[in-house]
Parts: sequence; C-alpha cells; structure tokens
Amino acid sequence: MNTCPKFARIRAKYEQETTYLLNHAARSAASGSAGLAKSSKHRMARHLSSHVARCLECG
Repeated sequence: MNTCPKFARIRAKYEQETTYLLNHAARSAASGSAGLAKSSKHRMARHLSSHVARCLECG
C-alpha cells in the first residue's frame, strides 16, 4: 500500500505518544498511563483510517 508523507507523520506522532505512555507506565505503577496508551492506539487507527478514506494518494 502506497502512503503519503502525511500518513507517515500522523503515524509517527501517535507511535511516539504511545511509546512515551507505555514507558511511563513501566517506570511507575501508573495504570492510567497504560490505559491512555491503549486509547492512543485506538485514536491512531481511527485517524489513519479516516485519512486513507479521504486522501487521494493513500486511498
């Protein structure tokens, strides 16, 4: 699947956020951060799928 540069930027942003939250949860007993990381993955999937649906280069 060919994707545009914007798709890569969106994905990188969400992956960075998810990684940060998972690392924070691992360092401390912050179960809230683990939950936020999970919701971040869901937001990323929703955002990327709507991007693919609208983008002429990706879709």
